[in-house]
Amino acid sequence: MIRGAVASDVDALLALERSVPEAAHWSTAEYVQILHPEDHAATLQRWVFIAEGVAEESEAMLGFIVVKLLRAGKQAQAEIENLAVSPTARRRGTGSALCAAALEACSAAGSQCAELEVRAGNRAAIGLYTRLGFEQTGMRTGYYANPKEDAVLLRITLQKR
Repeated sequence: MIRGAVASDVDALLALERSVPEAAHWSTAEYVQILHPEDHAATLQRWVFIAEGVAEESEAMLGFIVVKLLRAGKQAQAEIENLAVSPTARRRGTGSALCAAALEACSAAGSQCAELEVRAGNRAAIGLYTRLGFEQTGMRTGYYANPKEDAVLLRITLQKR
């Protein structure tokens, strides 16, 4: 099941994020700000989608995705900012389902494409995004720290709604 996150999900989001070394690590305050849309400017929307299901015989957060939509006049540009899937839920379609929900929301909001960057060494994520139709558009040398690593830039054209 995919649903939109709410403010009471912050602790679970942080716990899951911390269990996934490949995820971008943000502060509690950053997640709280994202989940309070009334604080966003009219030109910015951010959504967090959560995948829930049964893991180890209990209901659990299996993964989440954070997506940002920037508006400039009639144009809208989407960026996937973070994606984390629990190690126990990988290779079961969770990441694909989260991406599909995020990309559908971006398309419905008027974005014609979505972009992201991913660590060059994160082959699993690059494989996921490639299977979904993302194409490499460039590299950012030394973009990531701890450890220092290049970023692969990816983009997908969204279906018009």
